[in-house]
Amino acid sequence: MVVWPAYIDATKTRSEGRKISQHDAVKSPSLREIAYAASALRLEYEVEEGHAYPRSHWERSGRVLVEKAGKKTEILREIAAKIKEKRSKSATEREAEGERRKVKKKKKKEKRKKQ
Repeated sequence: MVVWPAYIDATKTRSEGRKISQHDAVKSPSLREIAYAASALRLEYEVEEGHAYPRSHWERSGRVLVEKAGKKTEILREIAAKIKEKRSKSATEREAEGERRKVKKKKKKEKRKKQ
């Protein structure tokens, strides 16, 4: 089964190739994210860069070939959900790292004041 990024891209319209609802879709998915989601779902996959989706043949977005293990739309929804999950974890991790940096800075300032 071929998964083009346009299939799960929330910025695309149905006529531009989106196959799932905007609510389920993600903004500008990358091939790396689609591959990550396929591996997290334990699906065999192969990334093919340089291929162009026929409806937007001028964009060489690439595609991911995925083992078909059910209905296409269900697999696409699961892939999009995994990408959302990863993105939210990444954002949470960035926030936590920012908080740690603030605490370190504060401790350094306090240490300097004592000296």
